[in-house]
Amino acid sequence: MDKLTMDGAQEVLLNITKIIETECSQDASTLLGEGFVLLAVNTNVFEDSENRFVYALGFPKPIDKLSEWAKSNF
Repeated sequence: MDKLTMDGAQEVLLNITKIIETECSQDASTLLGEGFVLLAVNTNVFEDSENRFVYALGFPKPIDKLSEWAKSNF
């Protein structure tokens, strides 16, 4: 995997066309495997006994490049 430089990271962020948030770590893992970019991980702001996290992910490619799973779920 190529090392991402600061200029390269900024270029990716400028090209992001969709940002999603999911509390499900399995969804986040699958989306990262599809090429999503992890933008943030935060603790859930609601009362939560399961200590879930909110994953914010962005995808820098056109929607039609996503798998059917990602298109139908996000």
